[in-house]
Amino acid sequence: MILVHRITPFGIVLVSIAAFASLIYSPFFGMKMLIPATAILALSFSRLLLWEFHRPAFWVFFGTPMLLWVSSLIFFSFLEDPVSKWVIATTVTFGLALYAENVFTFYHLPSAYQAYALENLSLVLYVLSAFFFTSGAFGSQLFLLLPVWIPMLVVFVAVLLATVSVFWVSKIGFETGRPYAIVGAIIMAELYSVLSTWPTSFVTNAATFAVLLYTFLVLSRANVLERLSKKMVVRTLAFASVLLVIILGSARWL
Repeated sequence: MILVHRITPFGIVLVSIAAFASLIYSPFFGMKMLIPATAILALSFSRLLLWEFHRPAFWVFFGTPMLLWVSSLIFFSFLEDPVSKWVIATTVTFGLALYAENVFTFYHLPSAYQAYALENLSLVLYVLSAFFFTSGAFGSQLFLLLPVWIPMLVVFVAVLLATVSVFWVSKIGFETGRPYAIVGAIIMAELYSVLSTWPTSFVTNAATFAVLLYTFLVLSRANVLERLSKKMVVRTLAFASVLLVIILGSARWL
């Protein structure tokens, strides 16, 4: 039985690459593959997680890679350059594979599991998913003329669930993390509204959103875990500032 679980991450890689390659080289056929590919990925991760639908852990560990997958497809639909498409395909596939490998180790080979691996990886994947998702949301506003309150509401719910999940993986109780999740979701939804008025591309807006979400998650998690220090605040804010300078400095302002 463990052999089946052992090869599951490799199967996830094959399905992801096959789906993205089909979208790049044969978009019509690729669109037909999306539903079965998504179903296979969902079943694969469910199997790794032992089908424990009744446990909160299942939904946290299941939701992280599936959010990455779905949000990347939304962003992918706005890309035209084949090189950019392959960069996204490779990044997402690597993220799914790495997450599946760590879930396998955590559940089926705990003696080899590295402490805090899923905790740190979940944070990275949620920030990456936020970039993909908000890129799609900003793009939808631009091309579909959606009113801003619709994506704002979705962003609020997504950030709320992401914060709760990141805190839960970090062994922070729901009652303790709930105020941070609610306040963070409100702030990030308002930030989305502000960014939607900027005369920049939807990719620039999404990258800015992702950096600020990362800053919020890192600092709020550290505060709850009583690990927050002046040195950490300065280091985190300095890192975020450098990224924002690069993003906004290289952006094309309309």
